[in-house]
Amino acid sequence: MKVHWCSFPEFVIVVWIISIGTVSYLSVVPQVEFPFYFRWSDKLYHFLAYFWLSVLPFFGFASAKKALAWALLMILLGIGLEFAQGFVPGRLFSIWDMIANSLGASAGIFCGMSIKTGGH
Repeated sequence: MKVHWCSFPEFVIVVWIISIGTVSYLSVVPQVEFPFYFRWSDKLYHFLAYFWLSVLPFFGFASAKKALAWALLMILLGIGLEFAQGFVPGRLFSIWDMIANSLGASAGIFCGMSIKTGGH
């Protein structure tokens, strides 16, 4: 029997699903104002959101392969939602946002895999 190293994987999965819904919703509403603004803050928010979405599966799924598959789908989610923004009034498609999404997801995958495999 495989022992899961995260004590509450079901809770993590619920948080992850809620997070996906929240990021998806915020990506397609006409305008979102964030509390802190500075140069490149938008890209930082994108990076952090997709880092979060990609690292959580590694805490929620016992199988590293399953976690990796779900985390990789977060890259596709970020790309797809960025394309969708091009059709939302008041929002624009941005290749830079897409890059920030993908870099954040990639960093989350790297960290998640490192934690999951013990750095091996």
